[in-house]
Amino acid sequence: MKPLKEEASLGISQASFVENDEQFNERVQFIHDKFDGDVIAEEYIEGREFYVSVLGNHRLRVFPIRELVFKEVPPDEPKIATYKAKWDEEYRKRWGLQNQFAEGLDPALIRSIEQTCKRIYHLLTIDGYARLDFRVTAANEVYFIEANPNPMLAADEDFAQSALKAGLSFPQLVERIIRTGLNTMRG
Repeated sequence: MKPLKEEASLGISQASFVENDEQFNERVQFIHDKFDGDVIAEEYIEGREFYVSVLGNHRLRVFPIRELVFKEVPPDEPKIATYKAKWDEEYRKRWGLQNQFAEGLDPALIRSIEQTCKRIYHLLTIDGYARLDFRVTAANEVYFIEANPNPMLAADEDFAQSALKAGLSFPQLVERIIRTGLNTMRG
């Protein structure tokens, strides 16, 4: 359960994971009261959380996949990218949360995720750059979570780190994003 229109995982916490009608109703009421907005319910998918950065308009470049790793979260608890999981360094340390490059991925899975990213990017008519978030199950089933058409753009964040691994320094990335934006044409 999460607010429909908030960003940066605002309003998402461990309490967002609900398993019955009572918890569902309590969370909806909490979100309505706290954020004065609509609520969205999504199915929780157990698996690895991947962040895929894409740059371009028509010809797209997909950068190396990043992953949010939950090292200290007990196996029976949901692994959710909550607000604290993203922005509270003490919380991240306590639960062993790390953003890193995804390891151990089958090349066929990587190609599938890249092609899926390109299809979604075009279907959503995204221009410039975006980060697409996925969950991948133990059986390598790929689930699209959301598109972030304005991801955090800082040198130490996932998008820039992926671009750097692909050979683009931060200044080069920013220049490429600006140039791509200037070349955007809508018909």
